[in-house]
This record gives sequence, C-alpha cells and structure tokens, in this order.
Amino acid sequence: LNSELIFLTENNKQVGSLVLVYNGKDASIFSVQVLDSHRGKGYGKKLVEKAINVCKSKKIYKLELNTEQDNHVANSMYRKMGFKLEGLKDNFNNYIKVLS
Repeated sequence: LNSELIFLTENNKQVGSLVLVYNGKDASIFSVQVLDSHRGKGYGKKLVEKAINVCKSKKIYKLELNTEQDNHVANSMYRKMGFKLEGLKDNFNNYIKVLS
C-alpha cells in the first residue's frame, strides 16, 4: 500500500486535506476535511479533483470513498463529480468512480 496526504492552502495556511491510499489499480480516499471557516467555497471538490489527477497520473483505474449517509452536501458533491453510489459499506454510502 502507498499513501499520500493531499492538501490545499490559502495565504500559506492549510485549509483542507485528504488521504489517498492506493495499491495497484485501485485507490481510496479517506478523511476529506475542510476548515469550518472555508466550507462552501469549493475546497472539498478541489481536494477530490487533485486526488483524481494523482490517480490518473499513476494509471489507477478505480477510486473509492465512503461518506456518512446523512452528509447531504458531500453526497451531492460526489455524485456531481461522477462517483456512483454502490450501496452501503459499514453503514456508510460507498461510492466508486472508474477513471479512464
């Protein structure tokens, strides 16, 4: 397994991060976090886009993530970004995005 911390900064201050774990052709996103003061500004989407670009550069085929069922903002964002809801995994919504 390999992992990377992906983060965003604004004015030299870290405002968001996620952990990308990958192995072979598969990858998973964990712990997407944006400071409360910076939510609603597109930082979560930018973080996930950065993770997708890392995956594409590493020829990763499938990207997976999980989110709480009642996190409507995140669920909507992931669907708009092309992630498909595969069902539940440990009571979390499980999303998959096939990369080309």
